[in-house]
Amino acid sequence: MISFKSKLLLILTTVIVVSFLLLGTLLYLTLAKQFIDRDKAGLTKDAKIFEAYVSGDKRVEDLIHEYEKSYNSSILILDKDQHVIYKTIGTSKNEFDRFITKYTLENKDMVNYRYDGSNEKSLLRYKNKQTVYILSEIKTINDIEEIIIKYFGIGLLCMLPIIFIIVRYINKSYIQPIKEVTYASKLLSDGNYKVRVPESSVTETKDLFRSTNILARTLQDLNNEQKLQRNRLETTLQNIPSATMLVNNHGEVAIANETYINLFNKRQPIAHGHYETVIKNQSIKQMIKEAIAIEKPVNDTLNITVNVHKKYFDVAVVPVLSKKRKKIEGIVIVLHDITQLKSLEQMRKDFVANVSHELKTPITSIKGFTETLIDGAKNEPETLDMFLEIILKESNRIQVLVSELLELSKIEQANHFEMTKVNLPQKVFNSVEVVHPLAEKKNIKFNLDFEKDLFVLAEPSKLKQVVINLLSNAINYSYEDATITVKVYQKDRNCILEITDEGIGIAPEEQLRIFERFYRVDKARSRDSGGTGLGLAIVKHIVEVFKGEIEVESEVGVGTTFRVILKQHLY
Repeated sequence: MISFKSKLLLILTTVIVVSFLLLGTLLYLTLAKQFIDRDKAGLTKDAKIFEAYVSGDKRVEDLIHEYEKSYNSSILILDKDQHVIYKTIGTSKNEFDRFITKYTLENKDMVNYRYDGSNEKSLLRYKNKQTVYILSEIKTINDIEEIIIKYFGIGLLCMLPIIFIIVRYINKSYIQPIKEVTYASKLLSDGNYKVRVPESSVTETKDLFRSTNILARTLQDLNNEQKLQRNRLETTLQNIPSATMLVNNHGEVAIANETYINLFNKRQPIAHGHYETVIKNQSIKQMIKEAIAIEKPVNDTLNITVNVHKKYFDVAVVPVLSKKRKKIEGIVIVLHDITQLKSLEQMRKDFVANVSHELKTPITSIKGFTETLIDGAKNEPETLDMFLEIILKESNRIQVLVSELLELSKIEQANHFEMTKVNLPQKVFNSVEVVHPLAEKKNIKFNLDFEKDLFVLAEPSKLKQVVINLLSNAINYSYEDATITVKVYQKDRNCILEITDEGIGIAPEEQLRIFERFYRVDKARSRDSGGTGLGLAIVKHIVEVFKGEIEVESEVGVGTTFRVILKQHLY
């Protein structure tokens, strides 16, 4: 493909050559006409003189001879009958006839002039009484033609370097800069906003270059701002705990945060996929279609199965409208996991029901015995004493329940305790001494296995409460004549307390719920022993405040092991 520079050089050369040719032709025709007119006028004047030759004037004859020699001309004079009166010596009439025949003079003009450029001769016919032919050589016109061709050729050769220099200047000052701007514009359209064009010293292109650079900088700033906004948006989306997805106006997924991907699309790529394919839940798809149709947010609570687990989500589908609110530019889908809230709500309901149930039994008992006493049983001393003991027992039961509820509430609200360095084996041993009388009633023995000098950071009274609750639990659920094994040892920079009983055990499906409030494995035995069902819940919360863990292992009919893991305090 011919370059623009070559095209420009070719065009300018062609224009110059054509201009030279036109100018040369015009100059040639103008000068030739001037010379021919001058020659014609001179020959006409001479022909009038030569016509007087028939009069026999000697001076005319001498003038003719002198003219023939001076102008290298041939003269032919004919009478009115076309007979030769005079003919230049050495010139045949045939030579005149060939020339006359070639330029047939048919017109009736007195003066007729013909010029033959190929022979460099002119023929003048002057017709009056006689006809005078003057055949002359005219080299002046041919000389003019040669001079014009020569100097125009020289001028053209001189112009070619000038043309080349002009073309090179135009190319360097205008064409090349325009190419640079064109190339820069292409790079800008391809997204390369760092491109710049060098400043031009040419006034005509300076503004173009400056405008291009300003445009590039503006586009770069806008692109950087867009990237910053997108990064902010992506960062915000990634840090939103709710599963969030953005769908563009073509229905393609633009962005989905990690929460959404981890919940619904761990293995399936979702970028730029259509939401109909990416979203599996039909209810969410229907909400999206409804939001698009009414151009308003749509909210609902859905029960969605995620990895075989049922979860509750508060789903919001919000259409993104243009500034003029005439066109939907996209859709935002937010799924807020409220499974835990639902669970807490259910726990609250269960808690209220359990508290009501736990209080209802002793209150009903107290009310019944009180009404019996009022109705006359108070007059029987033995019955009065028995009923009062029952009323006192049920009152104590209510007092313990309320006390433990307040204790549990206080522990749940506490972020930390006043922690001190505690000798764990010593604290466990002291707790065993406290519950020993209770164990003796069932003839239960303790097997103690302690490592010495193991220290933890804990609040002493709360730690003692944990140990006593676990020991009391082991005693209550163990058979008579059983053995309770208590171990304290160190493992992986942790201090571990293990309490193993020989009791009824806990079924696997119940092991996940034993730390819930009011949950009892054996409800009848728990109530008979005065248990409220809050002991393990209190233990769990205290251990969590200690930043520890509690585990349970159990086999039905064999026994249960509770394991408390606390960080060892080395200093």
